[in-house]
Amino acid sequence: AIWAQGPGADEGAAGPSAEACAQLLRVFRRARGPRAGVPRAMRLTLELIQQAQQSLNPASQRQLLLKGYKIPEIENLGGTLDAYECIDFSDNDLIKVGNFPPLKRLGVLLLMNNRICRIAEDAFRPLPQLRSVILTGNKLEKLVDLEPLTKLETLERLSLLDNPVTKVKHYRPYMISKCSKTLRILDFCRIKDKERKAAALLFGGERGKRLLEEIAPPRVVGGQAAETGATEAKKSGPSPEVIERIKRAIAEAETIEEVTRLEKALKTGVLPDDLQAPPAESTAPMAGAPAVPAAEAAIASAAAASSSAGAEAKAASPAAPLAAEPKAPPTAPPATKKDDSDAMKVDE
Repeated sequence: AIWAQGPGADEGAAGPSAEACAQLLRVFRRARGPRAGVPRAMRLTLELIQQAQQSLNPASQRQLLLKGYKIPEIENLGGTLDAYECIDFSDNDLIKVGNFPPLKRLGVLLLMNNRICRIAEDAFRPLPQLRSVILTGNKLEKLVDLEPLTKLETLERLSLLDNPVTKVKHYRPYMISKCSKTLRILDFCRIKDKERKAAALLFGGERGKRLLEEIAPPRVVGGQAAETGATEAKKSGPSPEVIERIKRAIAEAETIEEVTRLEKALKTGVLPDDLQAPPAESTAPMAGAPAVPAAEAAIASAAAASSSAGAEAKAASPAAPLAAEPKAPPTAPPATKKDDSDAMKVDE
């Protein structure tokens, strides 16, 4: 506003034009660099690495300042030619730590105020001299996410302040017991021998193993999850009867659209509605047809069983011979013939 009014505005002199003011503002913004105001996201390119600020830190280490550029991922660090002992990635948009090239001189990694929620399993393998990792102000939530840090054999200083993982139960004893004994400072607090003994006692023995499984369960690998899903899909697949029914319908199909629809049903294992209704209607008479013969057979077998049971009962009862004695008409005729012959002889 002062430049728009001009140095002699009170005396009636005209100030600089609006175009000149806009040009001057552009020059100022370009001179102040991307960290002034709200920076836009930038990729970590070789050009950015060459143009980034370089200096000596208080520990007399050569450091590369890459903070405030809103870098979304780590890449192209091979362009540093392994010339720095410290790299500052503060105030960026990093989500995952990894993709480091072999950097044998790198000893300090500053990753404050990012959005880091994951660390690659082999993230620090190309960094054999890494001694200090500062991850303050990120989004690490689980103890299992810190597993790559516990594999660093040269780690001396580690900070995870302002991360949700620091609120997990037994966080500090877990990190003291899992990290190498070279770790001396955790969250800017020196680790005491008393803490090391307490951590070893807490996670020792069978009880300690169960506690570790409870607070830091192992991560499920994607391949194992896929195999589990495939096994469940096999278990819940269509039954052989449904498959045969769909195949029979495909063989009897008359149009290509119907064949395509049935092939899709065969892959998904879902029986179409038009195939579900007819079997129910056709099976009803079949189920009811043998019902009458079956009932008749049951009645006949019951009658036979009852008759045989009656015969057995008659044979077993003592009154059966007495009841058969009155039925002697067949024996009467022979007796009559004998009497007649005797009478004829008497007459003769």
